[in-house]
Amino acid sequence: MRFLTRRHGNLAWDGVVRGSGILALFAIPGVLWLPTAFGGLVGFTLVTIWVNGPLGIFLPATYEPILMLFGRVYPPVLVGLVGILGVLYVEYLNYHLYGKLLHLEAFRVVRDSRTVRRVVGLFRRAPFFTVWLCSWSPLPYWAVRILAPISRYPTHKYLLATFLGRFPRLWFFAALGVWWKVDTAVLAAISVGSIALAVAVYALKHSTGSATPVEHGLGDGSASGV
Repeated sequence: MRFLTRRHGNLAWDGVVRGSGILALFAIPGVLWLPTAFGGLVGFTLVTIWVNGPLGIFLPATYEPILMLFGRVYPPVLVGLVGILGVLYVEYLNYHLYGKLLHLEAFRVVRDSRTVRRVVGLFRRAPFFTVWLCSWSPLPYWAVRILAPISRYPTHKYLLATFLGRFPRLWFFAALGVWWKVDTAVLAAISVGSIALAVAVYALKHSTGSATPVEHGLGDGSASGV
């Protein structure tokens, strides 16, 4: 019982852990009823949540090969729809949990710095366009993941812009897995290698104490630019 009540890591990480557990619990009936159809999709949804959660900033170029792999098993449109549901779910958590962290007194120096105020001012000129652009382009999505809550941009607009930009991207990579005839084992190796490299870099940063204060506060223990 203590395991269920105590917090696991910081607020963002704790929210993803609990959210993943709740999602898995509700998915059990579907997996038991139709294991072949639901099993893989449930696993894909959980992977989507984890690589877009607090560890996402340390997992660049990890989600795309996974999308391509699942695009060979399920229709690419279905992969895109399931993926965007997982993304919107975890981004809703990210928005509120990051917002709570960033507005703590401990982050006042960061929030009030000239650089942050300037970047927030630029973001407020075209917030919807900026979120949309970062959600599908190579530009880092983790930036708007921080800027949206710190500037108190409305949640529903943030999620709508994410949906409009991210869903076509998810569908594209899932479809690319069908069109691009690279060996499945190669895709799997790329996915595993990306995760292993990210974990190694993350562990090295913490062992040497070189992580920045923001990384300690937001990324302890944030699609990926995906």
